[in-house]
Amino acid sequence: MTRQFEQLKERPRMDINIGRLNNKERQLLRKIDVRGTQGLTQSNLTGPFNDVYYLEGDEQAAAAVFVEENSTLLDAVDFSKRNILQTSLDRPVYDWILHELGERVLEKYETVVHETRSDGSVWIIDQQRFENHADRRYAKNNLGTAFVPADVSLKDVFAEGGPVITEADLKETDLEGDVRQVLDFFRQNPDFPCQPVSVDGMLAVRKSESAAG
Repeated sequence: MTRQFEQLKERPRMDINIGRLNNKERQLLRKIDVRGTQGLTQSNLTGPFNDVYYLEGDEQAAAAVFVEENSTLLDAVDFSKRNILQTSLDRPVYDWILHELGERVLEKYETVVHETRSDGSVWIIDQQRFENHADRRYAKNNLGTAFVPADVSLKDVFAEGGPVITEADLKETDLEGDVRQVLDFFRQNPDFPCQPVSVDGMLAVRKSESAAG
């Protein structure tokens, strides 16, 4: 194992000499490299982004280093629009950069992803859809995506529900989209003590005695 590779195992870095890595190590090497897309400009950016090298699988750590090393330039990016990072980077890396910036906070569970936006709204998305169909994540009319408006509290929805909360119950609230994802989130988050059950062939959750009482 080369010294360069050992350093990358410790944390993602900017100062890596690729020529000193052996062939096997180079196969694991990845880079956050923002170059943009032809025709898409960010006139308020003052210089190039610092690249960050990392090992496959270390995307979240690499995003943290990238944000740390490029804070001034990132302050000038309008993330509410299609931007130079979005068009340069693989979606998982872009997601973690948004996470590190606080634009979106991701919580990943066994089968769903809970994504909190800076405006307080929440998306709960089937994990397979989140990972493999980024272009369809945020369509409320599609299966696999639920939306929680900023003025709706999931804790209140859970607390105000009966001993058994069904898909039909959630459709009576202000939640939008595929509310089954919310039920799946409830059963996987320890803050919502419950067990999955089936009611009339539909997914539901039964609160634990402590939560129901």
